[in-house]
Amino acid sequence: MPQIAQTSLVAKFKASISEKEFAQEELRKELLEGLTAEQMKISSKFFYDSYGSTLFEWITQLPEYYPTRTEKSIIKTYSKALFGHLSHIDLVELGSGDCSKISIVLKAISPKHLPTIIYRPIDFSSSSITTAKHILNDSFPKLKIEGMVADFTQLQNLPNGQPRIICFFGSTIGNFEPHQTESLLNELSALMNTGDQLIMGMDLVKDVGILEAAYNDSQRITEAFNKNILRSCNNTLGTNFLIPDFEHIAFFNPSKSRIEMHLKALGDVIIKSPYFNGRIIIRKGETIHTENSHKYNLESIHQMAHKSGLTIQNIYSDSQNWFALVQLSK
Repeated sequence: MPQIAQTSLVAKFKASISEKEFAQEELRKELLEGLTAEQMKISSKFFYDSYGSTLFEWITQLPEYYPTRTEKSIIKTYSKALFGHLSHIDLVELGSGDCSKISIVLKAISPKHLPTIIYRPIDFSSSSITTAKHILNDSFPKLKIEGMVADFTQLQNLPNGQPRIICFFGSTIGNFEPHQTESLLNELSALMNTGDQLIMGMDLVKDVGILEAAYNDSQRITEAFNKNILRSCNNTLGTNFLIPDFEHIAFFNPSKSRIEMHLKALGDVIIKSPYFNGRIIIRKGETIHTENSHKYNLESIHQMAHKSGLTIQNIYSDSQNWFALVQLSK
């Protein structure tokens, strides 16, 4: 646990009075609460600043990183069955990132129906939405695009003009703790109308060597991605993290069926910020927990659907059963 040189840093957080700063203030609070927790942590949402989003795009092209290419292969194989018939719907994508997967979906939709579709990307990164919109406007000029820069875990509502298909690709659901996953799916279920669908990518349990290699690539891109979260923290909270002070660690935790990513302090580190009084002392060998990536089996998928009140329509997988695309309905 980090040593806190002054008590109740969170209580002494310097809140901004500007309404324009409200969202940024909430992010700073979240970062500070994580850094002062018994197990220090930084939410994985902070990976995805402009540079972090670029790094992740590079990761998806690495030979060791199977999830993206495997999920794309499943979407391509079953795109006609899943999306070919669509018309007059809102196509919502949570954590949209780059537009490579939704492009596969849009290509499967009949050109005559495409003008009836509204694509609604929701992402924490404004640059990702802007870039995707430019690319999709070129490829699908008749498509309506209405993006939203938001934390999709805190959605209060969804557009309600026509039926909705919510795409939650990338095994992002695996980044949440089990209780957070249950809460998120319950909230999504509550926002869905009868007949709405949720199509969710989920990474499956497999050989540990394959799992760990995907997060410890030979080119060390994942290491750079993990360490970039410190730069994102500096930009948001004004902290003084130095990237060379930390080591990237990623391993499979079998008891929790997840890959964990951490940053381990290589020496004692003193963290300061203009947004809190005092300082945070991180001792050599202590870690900051930056990401979980849970891995699932059929039993856990069915349990998850049951708890959320959603019905599994189909589970699509690849020939090696490395990844699943789960189709749920309200």
